[in-house]
Amino acid sequence: MTLHILTTAPTSDAARQVEQALNAGDTLLLIEAAVNAALNPQWSCWTQSTYTVLLLEDDLVARGLGDIAKTHQLATVNMDGFVALTEQHEQSVTWY
Repeated sequence: MTLHILTTAPTSDAARQVEQALNAGDTLLLIEAAVNAALNPQWSCWTQSTYTVLLLEDDLVARGLGDIAKTHQLATVNMDGFVALTEQHEQSVTWY
């Protein structure tokens, strides 16, 4: 299991690359500009079921997207959860 951390917008080259790299059982954590994916609940990563996708709450709140994520029932994690994810996964890859 790998923790993939995406920092760029869901329309970026890095987002397209991470989608190709994700495997069953992996986790995709969206931070920084990647939390803008909350604006597009039809984004392909939301509609699959082989890996987990999470949004970092602090970055959602900083961008005023917390309510949108709740409305679309998108999974979120706080900073303590972020730390726990890094401890739970064997590998971590950050995509810029």
